[in-house]
Amino acid sequence: MSYVLIDKMFLSQRKSLCFAGANCDLSTNSFELVKVLDSVSTIVTGDRQSRFTMRVVVDESSREVIEQPHFRGMHHLVTASFGQANIFVFDILRRTVSAHISSATAKDEKFWREKLIPICLGILGPAMGLVPMHCACLERGGKGLLVAGNSGAGKSTLSAALSQNGFNYISDDWTYMSQSYGKLVAHGTSAPVKLLPDAVRHFPTLRKFDLKTSMNGELAYEIDVAETFLGQIKKTCEPRWLIFLERVQRTGGEFLPVPSSETQAYLECSVERLPTQLSEASAKRDQTIKALVGLPCWRFRYGGTPQSATQYLHEFVAVQNREVYA
Repeated sequence: MSYVLIDKMFLSQRKSLCFAGANCDLSTNSFELVKVLDSVSTIVTGDRQSRFTMRVVVDESSREVIEQPHFRGMHHLVTASFGQANIFVFDILRRTVSAHISSATAKDEKFWREKLIPICLGILGPAMGLVPMHCACLERGGKGLLVAGNSGAGKSTLSAALSQNGFNYISDDWTYMSQSYGKLVAHGTSAPVKLLPDAVRHFPTLRKFDLKTSMNGELAYEIDVAETFLGQIKKTCEPRWLIFLERVQRTGGEFLPVPSSETQAYLECSVERLPTQLSEASAKRDQTIKALVGLPCWRFRYGGTPQSATQYLHEFVAVQNREVYA
């Protein structure tokens, strides 16, 4: 691996950005990279604690494309390489990303939107009070629905079906949780929904798309919800319910209340441990987890198609709203 000394004066292109509620101070030598990341960014927030720095040197002479990623970690440092020309170093303690990349990578919006930004939030997010949560997130009527579950439970297919039936899509795999003015906020990155090959049984329109190899090695359809299912995409919402999805053999659906102790155990097992130097960040993250535990939590057991499950969830949200306003 080559070593690169970064002269800050060389990184003359600077921009304030925001990804899933985390503010980013970008410095680079590439105007093309600024344009790409600006297209992915949302409105910069006023939260100074949820901030990280990204310094990126672009080798304009290199045209090497992205290769399969390799990760290495030690203490508060994580290195990610996407081939010899694309190296990223994440410093959790200092909340920085330093990178040396090719010009082809700088222009690859799909890579930044679907891979690097989610990776960055997953690694640095906990140090900023941003809790990466392995769940889908949908919104209806201004209220968010978090859908968690084991791999293979059908979170993505259910998310796609809900986006076709009146729910706004925020995320299908990773949702980033934070608190703002005492309220929980769920953030998405507008990444496409990933559907496994057998999803074509429920969504025949997938036949016109090609399967792609995801970062975890799985073959999947990577689908833009707005283009394919005519669904609405939102960046954030305030979550009101947490649903644990469980598939069963029999047809039908039922909702069973989940005790807060079980929710607490699930969340604590799913978050990464932070270095001991980040005690303040750990405390902030614990506050967000505590707020999540305070949400009404249910286990949704269903059998049948994802389209049939949407009807149960429509009825569930309607009942919950009536109880709130009763």
